[in-house]
Amino acid sequence: MSDTPQPVVPAGRLRRLWRRTQQPDAYGVVLLAVLLSLIGTGFGGVGGAGAVVLLTLALLFAIHTAGYPTRLVRAAAPVGAAAVAALLAAAVTGSQPLAIIGDILTLLLVAATIALVLARVGRSPRITLATITAALSVYLLVAVGYADAFGLIGAARPPFFAGTGGERAVDYLYFSLVTITTTGYGDLVARGDLGRMVAASEAVLGQLYLVTVVAMAVANLGHARRHDLRRPPPPER
Repeated sequence: MSDTPQPVVPAGRLRRLWRRTQQPDAYGVVLLAVLLSLIGTGFGGVGGAGAVVLLTLALLFAIHTAGYPTRLVRAAAPVGAAAVAALLAAAVTGSQPLAIIGDILTLLLVAATIALVLARVGRSPRITLATITAALSVYLLVAVGYADAFGLIGAARPPFFAGTGGERAVDYLYFSLVTITTTGYGDLVARGDLGRMVAASEAVLGQLYLVTVVAMAVANLGHARRHDLRRPPPPER
């Protein structure tokens, strides 16, 4: 046996992954990046900074892989860069105005990405793996957008949560994910009426989104079956 250390990830697999990112509708890459950014937020420090950068790159890549013109990605890139710079500077200096600017820019970029991806998926004639991963990515991005909204409410009308001390980005993200999935742990609760109503709207939107996606998938499956039944049988040899 050779003592030469083997690479952790084979080069062939990396090349296949790179080629996959060059193909249209590579929403699996977007989904993976968003999931990693959510996990990275929980580490704080360097991990939290990396999560901010990764999320921004995922948003820009989502616009790119959806097949929109390059000029649109270039127009969104400065917004993403400004959001990253503001959030990282806020994390270092503790500046509340910078955190607000970063949250606003991130919220705008998330909302635009959701709209563009949904417009692209809505034009797809069939439910495929790409459309499923796109729908899952949008679901998580909705939670990210609401987390930014909660952060803005907390900055405008502090504190956002009832009976807690400091409020971190991971707290808003955790509360948003618990709300959109209607898990309802109850360890974090919105204090003010505005925060409660925004949280309630997220819970309702999350349920409506899931019901709509399932209904579209069932309708698409029925359409595909009817199309197969209408197809004439192959000629006998």
